[in-house]
Amino acid sequence: MKIAVIKGNGIIAPHVMDGFISGFQQLNHDVTVIHVNSGFGQKQTRELIDFQPDFCVSYGFVGCIMDTDGQYLLRKMGLPLICLHYDNIFFSLSAQLSAEITEHEAFYHHFIWDRLILGIFESSGYKNAYPIMLATDPEIFKPIPELPVMESAIAFVGTIKDIANRSVSQDHRINDFVEDIIASKLRNIDVPVLKLCLAAFEEEKYSFIRNLFTVKPEVFWAQVYYPIHAKGSVVMRKHVLDSIGGVDIHIYGASPWSKPAVHFHNPVPYTELTRVYQSYPLNLNVSSLQLESSVNNRVFDGFASQAFVLSDYKEDMKLIFPDHWEFVSFRNLEEMAVKGDYYLTHPQERKEIVQDLYQEVIQKHTYKHRAEEIINCISSAIEEHSTNMMQDSQNIEKYKQKAEVCPVCGGTEFDPLYSILGHDNFLTEHYRCLDCCTVFMNPMPTEEYLDDFYNRTYYSKNHREKMGWDSKLDNINVAILNANENRMDLVENYLSASLRYPKGKLLDIGCSTGHFLNEAKLRYWDVKGIEISDQAAQVARTKYGLDITTGTISAGMFDEGYFDVVTAWDVIEHIPDPKDFITNVKYILKSGGLLVLNTPNISSTASYFEQEKWRHLDPPLHVVLYDHISMGVLLKMFGFEILKISSGKEYLGQMQVVAKKMI
Repeated sequence: MKIAVIKGNGIIAPHVMDGFISGFQQLNHDVTVIHVNSGFGQKQTRELIDFQPDFCVSYGFVGCIMDTDGQYLLRKMGLPLICLHYDNIFFSLSAQLSAEITEHEAFYHHFIWDRLILGIFESSGYKNAYPIMLATDPEIFKPIPELPVMESAIAFVGTIKDIANRSVSQDHRINDFVEDIIASKLRNIDVPVLKLCLAAFEEEKYSFIRNLFTVKPEVFWAQVYYPIHAKGSVVMRKHVLDSIGGVDIHIYGASPWSKPAVHFHNPVPYTELTRVYQSYPLNLNVSSLQLESSVNNRVFDGFASQAFVLSDYKEDMKLIFPDHWEFVSFRNLEEMAVKGDYYLTHPQERKEIVQDLYQEVIQKHTYKHRAEEIINCISSAIEEHSTNMMQDSQNIEKYKQKAEVCPVCGGTEFDPLYSILGHDNFLTEHYRCLDCCTVFMNPMPTEEYLDDFYNRTYYSKNHREKMGWDSKLDNINVAILNANENRMDLVENYLSASLRYPKGKLLDIGCSTGHFLNEAKLRYWDVKGIEISDQAAQVARTKYGLDITTGTISAGMFDEGYFDVVTAWDVIEHIPDPKDFITNVKYILKSGGLLVLNTPNISSTASYFEQEKWRHLDPPLHVVLYDHISMGVLLKMFGFEILKISSGKEYLGQMQVVAKKMI
């Protein structure tokens, strides 16, 4: 398979993702890494499109990236995302993310390291969730020959920040609950925090907290459980370490506090920890409180380094080391002290356990094994998703070959402007012709793709809501009525008196649902329309009884010189071949007939200030954009006299054009 790994920042997360990159590669999958340390932009988008992965993988929700339209980018691109949740999933599960992964569940697969959290996630109604443990990277954590060991000493590696005495909330009910749960955890090291919380919920004084858990879980996880984890982890680690006496303790990565025989060291980079683990006869592991049943990376990394680890008990220890879990875990401080003393004074027994568990980890618990678990879980779902996506796209080719000449003047010298990801994952470059100032997409969409887009997407409810339009296609409002009156006034201001009454023949190209044509009809014009979307054309026929042709203007559609006026409101920017378009317009216009149109002005101040964020840079729709110069070049090339080019009033950056057919 082709796998794109979305890699972000973090302390441990980048190393976890490096482990999975190596694991997938060892399984002969084709892997690319998309770095999002500084954000996700056009460069990363282009990398994904060029690579065309079967699915993406990220640490947690790092891959849930939103585009400028407020849509989740990978889903918009049709790419499933594998989320590796090696932190509590509820810490980062916002209401918006919750709605996204629920509504579009086929795009998201969740691998959750803690089975208790996994159970709550599934019972909350979320789909596509699977258990996964952490692992080790044997290329980093491996034995170092003849490394000296500091006998009769203990090492602890982990964060212990100086926050233990801070209040966690202004609400005393939350503070009291947090303090009670932490105190209970100190007395019951082997009991998961969630079980302690559930037991406390039975007390009437904590009915408020119980209500948060059941009715407002997002508040519970953020304001109650997370403070228990953040503060309680510090308190628990100091509590365990302070209980140890009679032996030197070397602590790496903690804020110092006063304790005899304790030696504090600076944090050690993750990739160098194997040397620390192997330098001591006993490495003590005290998990953070968010680990309910799961085991952190230190256990795997320590034994992969052929170093001994004594860890606080977690239920998953039975699954990882089914024959040895009792030897390398402790349920309380007394058990830790007894086992710690024993292993410090019995090096042979300690080494025998290390050898057994080294083999266990290397044979079953590397990132290659975890990568294989993921593939086995989701391969059929990914294949089904790919098949569905292929059926949905109907195998329509999106892109034409890149053009070598300007679509207006045929010039061959261009300046690159922007690279923009548009609707339906259409990524293209924008270039400005140095001869006529036209700005155009390169590559452009194919005619087949555009026809499909306009009929399948453009007038759909989702697209209309995304664009801020009325979700009901046949609705009309005062602004539309006023705009169409002004448009018709513009047309009639440039006509001789002989054409004003009783009527002339008018064609509106891109007539949509026919509102403008109805205005012209009410002014006694003989009207016809062309509309690429059959859905919109049918509204015009039904609502106004109009004569609408579905499709695009083409040779032979109407007789030569048939129309007095051709209008095209916000249409010409949608036309990939403007010369063909103007040729057909000229053919059907009478001598002296008018072409009246509006279009976004690429050289407007709005475009200048907004640059690539200008809303009229709109792939795959606005394929060619004009200013006064390029529009003049195009029309004069076909024998039109320009009567007006000026700013319009319908939107900022609009250009209005009135031109007369002369020859």
